[in-house]
Amino acid sequence: MKYLSRTIEYGLYLLVFLLPLQTRWIIKPGVLNNGPWEYGTYSLYGTDILLIAVLLLFVIYRFFDVSNFKFQISNLLIFGLVLASGVSVWFAADRTLALYKFGWLIMGVGLYWLIRRAGYDRARLVWSLILGVSLQAGLGIWQFLSQATFSSKWLGLARHLSGDLGTSVIEAVDADGIGERWLRASGGLDHPNMLGGVLAVAILLLIGEIIRLGKVNFRFSIFDFRIVKKFQISDFPPKADQPRADKFQIKSGINKMGAIKISQWLMLPVFTTGLFFSFSRSAWLALGVGLAVMAGLAMVGRNLKLQRGLAEIILAMGILSLILFSQYQNLIVARLGGQSRLEIKSNSERLASYQESWQVIKNNWLLGAGLGNYTLAGYNAKMKICETAEYGTVDIARNYEKANQECQKISGYYYQPAHNVFLLVWAETGGVGVLFFAIMIIYAFVRLLRLQPQFKKLGLDPRNDSGAVILIALIVLMSLDHWLFSLHFGVLFFWLTLGLATHNSQPGAGIIVL
Repeated sequence: MKYLSRTIEYGLYLLVFLLPLQTRWIIKPGVLNNGPWEYGTYSLYGTDILLIAVLLLFVIYRFFDVSNFKFQISNLLIFGLVLASGVSVWFAADRTLALYKFGWLIMGVGLYWLIRRAGYDRARLVWSLILGVSLQAGLGIWQFLSQATFSSKWLGLARHLSGDLGTSVIEAVDADGIGERWLRASGGLDHPNMLGGVLAVAILLLIGEIIRLGKVNFRFSIFDFRIVKKFQISDFPPKADQPRADKFQIKSGINKMGAIKISQWLMLPVFTTGLFFSFSRSAWLALGVGLAVMAGLAMVGRNLKLQRGLAEIILAMGILSLILFSQYQNLIVARLGGQSRLEIKSNSERLASYQESWQVIKNNWLLGAGLGNYTLAGYNAKMKICETAEYGTVDIARNYEKANQECQKISGYYYQPAHNVFLLVWAETGGVGVLFFAIMIIYAFVRLLRLQPQFKKLGLDPRNDSGAVILIALIVLMSLDHWLFSLHFGVLFFWLTLGLATHNSQPGAGIIVL
């Protein structure tokens, strides 16, 4: 059992490290209206195989250890969400697709179960994620600076050119008045917003680790270089009676904690730069709200040590952001100003997606359109308008040619999920599903706040735990985008982050029971 437990632990570390990798076997490409349809594509990801293997081992391990089973309200809420999602499969227009996406949900819940119940070191798990994300951040920085990408089937990378249709770019005017198309950084993920969202959460997790390490060392400063000492050579030249192995002993002042702090110094600017080059407004907002809440909690708690540490971190990130802003000011103005052609198109499509979501919800408000069937439901709704117009039963018949052009000639890649996870969950799983989903998020957040007295009894400072802050950042991301529920990586990343946010960061204190 010891070796089985150790295999599960290190398998989980490896899974979290490889999670951003998008290597997959495309079983059946999705096609909608004679165009590519990512949301209807059937794929087997490399991380799926590893996750299923670890889950099977953990099921075997738990089969021999059922003494620690406890009923939890969070389990009931998750079961309600899974049940509502399962029911929606039977009412989906494409049941096979809905069943496939239901498998994503089951794997996500399984990953959450592993995070909550498996035996592992949380700091190691967080650093496994941070190291995996750092590779994506480094790749994203290279993509933006070189304005180039490359394809690799083994790394799950697709080549994107700034001149290609559908590539995420920023249109801006340089100092010479010449229009430019700048490729946004996406790393190995499907979209820059995904890279930005992952980096925003990773930065908050990294800050949490900096705070935790500061509490252990009774120092909290990313500018504290006292841990870096000169190498010292003892007993040189060596004495004649010394053993050969001990003649040249080198004492290094850089201990394990020092190496970790140096890694933190390196990771913070890399993540900040990668987040900047993603040009993801939702990720910027999520990080800003998270930092503001963290700073507010520190001030309310009158924790001067924490306030100083956060001020130093925010100052370092702010200085780096100002330097980058000075070099790419025209891109920031174009991105935030919303006056360029692509930004106007992006904002109008986002608003249109909200309106379309209400139409889908209106038609499937109770039981939903089925997991993964939102874009198909939107397509069917447009086709219905075309058919109705053809028979002349509505006013739109007067403009049949326009309606036909709108519906019949729009490729499958045009149909996108609503840019709001809560609306998307409502549209696909119905009112019952979104109710369980919303209560699950709210309950986790409230439970974290209510556990503050228990933290105090254990001698811990609850405001130093970043769980509630990460949940707030997740809510911001879910309110402005859909990838946390519509794409494979997003589903797994959501449940991973939820598990980490509700897991106690203090070694030896166990798991927070919701």
